[in-house]
Amino acid sequence: MFTATVKVKLTKETKWEGKEISVIELNFGKVDGAMINRAERETFGGGNISGINRPTSSEYCSRLAAEISGLPFRAIEKLPFEDYERVWQTVSAYILHKNPQKFYDNFIEDDDDEGFTEPETTPAKKKPEEQTK
Repeated sequence: MFTATVKVKLTKETKWEGKEISVIELNFGKVDGAMINRAERETFGGGNISGINRPTSSEYCSRLAAEISGLPFRAIEKLPFEDYERVWQTVSAYILHKNPQKFYDNFIEDDDDEGFTEPETTPAKKKPEEQTK
C-alpha cells in the first residue's frame, strides 16, 4: 500500500485563515481506520448517498484529504474547480489501490493546455423572418 506523501501543487494560491496555501500535502502514511470511519460518518451523516461508492464520492475523498493534509474540510471545499479535482481524485486513486503519485503526475500532465485552442464564438444569426421584426 502507498504510504508516501503526494504534494498537490495548486494552480491558484489560496488563503485560509490568513495562511497562504500553494501546495496541499496528502500524507497517505497517516490513513487509519478512524479517519476512514470519520469521513464515512460525516459524508453519510450529511445525507450524501454518493459516499456509498467511496472512490467516486468527491465529498468522501475530500474529507479524507482534509484528514491527511491537516487542513479543514472547508478549506478543501473552497478550492477552485481545477484544484479541488486534483485533490479529491488523487485520494480516489489511493482508495482504488492505485499509486496516487503516478495518478497525480498523469493528471497534471493531462492538464497541459499545449495545443488547446479556445473555440471562437460568435452571436447566432437571426432567421430571415426575425430580422424584419
